[in-house]
Amino acid sequence: MKRTVMASVIVLLASSPTYADLAQDLRQLRNTISETTRTGKELGNLVGSSEQARPNTEPAVAPTSPSQIDEGVVLVGKIGNVKLYAEPNKKSPSHGTLTRNEEMVYTGTEMNGFYSVATAGKGDGWVEKVLVRKR
Repeated sequence: MKRTVMASVIVLLASSPTYADLAQDLRQLRNTISETTRTGKELGNLVGSSEQARPNTEPAVAPTSPSQIDEGVVLVGKIGNVKLYAEPNKKSPSHGTLTRNEEMVYTGTEMNGFYSVATAGKGDGWVEKVLVRKR
């Protein structure tokens, strides 16, 4: 029955110039869609994944993560004896250690996994961000 209906549609489309043009347009559209799909797959293979080939439809605003903090936030150590470094790396000289309850203020700079902080007793320095939390 499907073949009969399909044959009737084809005969109907071919019998009139207007329907024939419509049929030709539909064929061209189908071919264009097929080519686009093939090109997308080829592009996906070139970049390693078809997910990477898709255009970014996400908003341009960066998502906020729970660990993102604002300048001026008071931080405390998650553990005792958090080192306060002179520079944002573990090889730099230490200004001393901070107790678990000793407060520090985030100055707004993050670099190499360290937060820049100001303390009351030991001055300014850098602490590892994984070792501190918001008060």
